[in-house]
Amino acid sequence: MKHSTPKAGWKRWSLPVRIGIAGLACLLIAKQLSWTELKTAVADLKLWTVIVGIIVYTLSQFLVGLRWWWFLRAQRIAVPLATAVKLNYLGLFYSNFLPSSVGGDLVRAWYVSHYSRRKLQAALGVLLDRIMGLIATLILAVAALFAAQNLQVLQIQPMGGTTFRLGTPFWPYGIAFGLVVVGAILVLYKPFLHIMYRLYRHIIHLIRQLRKVLTVYYHHPFVLIGAIGITIFLQSLVIMAYWLIGRDLNIDAPLIHYFVFFPLVWVVGSIPISISGIGILEGGLVFLFVRYSGTSTEAAAALALCQRLTWLGASLPGLLIHLTGSYRPPSRSAVSAS
Repeated sequence: MKHSTPKAGWKRWSLPVRIGIAGLACLLIAKQLSWTELKTAVADLKLWTVIVGIIVYTLSQFLVGLRWWWFLRAQRIAVPLATAVKLNYLGLFYSNFLPSSVGGDLVRAWYVSHYSRRKLQAALGVLLDRIMGLIATLILAVAALFAAQNLQVLQIQPMGGTTFRLGTPFWPYGIAFGLVVVGAILVLYKPFLHIMYRLYRHIIHLIRQLRKVLTVYYHHPFVLIGAIGITIFLQSLVIMAYWLIGRDLNIDAPLIHYFVFFPLVWVVGSIPISISGIGILEGGLVFLFVRYSGTSTEAAAALALCQRLTWLGASLPGLLIHLTGSYRPPSRSAVSAS
């Protein structure tokens, strides 16, 4: 008799849950739209600006592949630059066109692990590449936010002046939730201990391997600095392309708003609670542009859709790479002994 494990159960429910979240988010956005006004907003859009956005985003992914290859070289993993770029485009295609529980980063990690006998460390390089990208995105967003507030062109304030204080009626719900959690742990005591022990062993092993990876970059600080610089540069180009699209959509928002809103949404969208961030990214952009730039809901939604279109267009090289199979890893005998 085959027994299901918590891990298998999570895999079974992960995809439907994320699809449901994406669908619900899109439904909430759609309920706020006037389709006639959305059609009018899109009618003002010039095709060349969208094409520029697709080209810029496609080229930016080449730089992302270059950044990752730079990381791999620091780890002494002999992956050709062309292969690193191909794997990056392949991961982008899988992330945007194949709604599964396997993201593009996992695809990259699996393939690059075939180029080194230190498979886990090679895979962790993908994680570090992603973390460096998120750090650079946050730096860009925070710097732009400070600049915008100093120039007094953007003021971020809490919605409706709502504050949360201890002693409000929320505390009974907190106590009830805590009791439910404690009760569940007591009921599932032995399975819980077993799961926590296995999780502890995996975490300790990952920490040891991650420490080895971080030691490499500690001795190569210019690799990290250069990676952050490349990321900020390419993201700036992409944001300026979206600014051009926004001008066509008659969005009257300064460029600095784009440098704040897009990075913030990218960071939130990287949390894997939806399929490729569908609905979360679009909803975030609509909220920020409508609330803080005075943009119409329809124009903001059109801009968000254009962003999604540029991502899909930039993923097409990954489709070609997938069909040709030019990304395939070398045979075991060809793998470096490093």
